Amino acid sequence: MRASLARTALLAALTLAATSCGFPVEGRFAGPAVADRADPTRTIVLIYNHGFSRERAGTYEALVPPILQLAVEANPDVVLFSQVRNTSRLGRTQHGDYIEAAVEQFRRRDGVPLENIILVGQSCGGWGSLQAAAFTYPEVGGVVAFAPACHGQLPHSTEVAMARTAGIAQLAGRARFPGIIFVYENDSYYQLADWDGFEARASRAPELRIERLARGRVLEVCPRCSRDSHGAMWDPRFGEAFYASHLQPLIDRVRARIRARVALVG
Repeated sequence: MRASLARTALLAALTLAATSCGFPVEGRFAGPAVADRADPTRTIVLIYNHGFSRERAGTYEALVPPILQLAVEANPDVVLFSQVRNTSRLGRTQHGDYIEAAVEQFRRRDGVPLENIILVGQSCGGWGSLQAAAFTYPEVGGVVAFAPACHGQLPHSTEVAMARTAGIAQLAGRARFPGIIFVYENDSYYQLADWDGFEARASRAPELRIERLARGRVLEVCPRCSRDSHGAMWDPRFGEAFYASHLQPLIDRVRARIRARVALVG
């Protein structure tokens, strides 16, 4: 059943119009689109963003990680939009700009409330999701970031390492949103120690947690990740291990807020 759904995912293609800020929103829905929902104010939207490399720019496809496919299968009120950023000239802060453009499209065109939106991203997509939430959308429904990094592979120069440390500190200081940040030992783009002390600095985001995976745990959920754990979330075993305990509770939290808002309106 699940394999069949995975093959038929990405049914509805979407290329949204460019926003006034000049960042186009392109990608695909996995399954039904927001327009297919009777009430967008009660629809939960996951906006997923992939990682990034200049070598692959222009060739990205709107794929769906297994853990997010589980979310679509388990929740009839969840819509998943897999966004692509097919350009070779992206600074590390511009990933957040593209994600913000997608958020605005769903809010303005489709009428989806900000608190119904969960930003999800891998690598540069995870970094951009955290930036968008921290600097522009503190009231977003949540963020799920897998191996957030947008500073190139290790080893980093002193300048890059300092910029990354400062960027993480800024995220911690500005975070107000719930979510999960997955980081792994043996990742070729960062060190686990980069995130030491993050929770203590992010005191205004008590529902934002970091899930640190030691090398042994990474290999349990992604046996092929012995050389580099950066893409661990693409393994179906990763989704099976963390979906019910990590992603579903965040979706349930957003749904509870929707129900509370509807009850208040009467």
